[in-house]
Amino acid sequence: MELNKVYIKTAKAQEEIQHRTYKLSANLRRLLIMVDGRSTAADMTGRLTMLGDVTAGLAELETGGFIATLAPRVPAPAPAAPPEPVSQPTQPAFNLDAAKHVIQSALLNAIGPAAEYWIECVEATATPDQLRIEFDAIRELLPRLLSQVQAEQTWRQMEPVMLSLERWLANRTAGANPPPPAPSTPAPNTPAPSTPAPSTPAPNAPASGPALPEFNLDKAKGFIRFTLLGAMGPTAGRRIERIDATTTPEQLRAELDGIHDMLPKVLSKRQAEQIWRQLEPIMQSITSPTS
Repeated sequence: MELNKVYIKTAKAQEEIQHRTYKLSANLRRLLIMVDGRSTAADMTGRLTMLGDVTAGLAELETGGFIATLAPRVPAPAPAAPPEPVSQPTQPAFNLDAAKHVIQSALLNAIGPAAEYWIECVEATATPDQLRIEFDAIRELLPRLLSQVQAEQTWRQMEPVMLSLERWLANRTAGANPPPPAPSTPAPNTPAPSTPAPSTPAPNAPASGPALPEFNLDKAKGFIRFTLLGAMGPTAGRRIERIDATTTPEQLRAELDGIHDMLPKVLSKRQAEQIWRQLEPIMQSITSPTS
């Protein structure tokens, strides 16, 4: 493999990330999520050592059709265009993919496999507003899963992205609400314009903020199934059936409470704690306030 290659996700990769259609192994799936279309294979090999042999993993993903190399672009000569009218400068687009990549890398380095659920929540965001909401949830999550020092170090890696996002959102709001034009002074001997009759004010529409991303029940259930099967094997069958039968986040939370009580009875104390650390982010996501 040429280590200077840059990879992008294919449509097959998006299908795997969203639906787990092809059932990649955990490490290959995490590596696939981290492919960002900018980092070279050498960059990823140096940064993602916790995922094992990254070079072999990238080769396997490329062979499987989940990633592809960027084709070199040859710009075609553009025809001479007429001069465009001068327009007001527009706000540059927020680089959502780059921001998501920084967050995903920081979470994976700090939390390891237990961060997979939150990494997928970040990956699922489609707008800066949705990413801002996930940022708030992650900031509350870190002190619950890490020591104070580790949580502060991890947040410092993500904070520049948060500040950049907040500035972008503030500039967008300011651009959407420009100040009203100053009233013009009528010329001498010009009759004053007639004052129109006051119109009936329309009822106030309820203020609406950015839509909150819905809790992904199917994704949460899939992650719980995967975790329980890995820890308990076939003996987890009955508990998995109960998870599959849930239809609301509240029902799923009740089942997670039961799993929390059950784990120390069927696993060693250390194993039970490790498994619960992987499931706890889902519990926190259900119990976090949505407004």
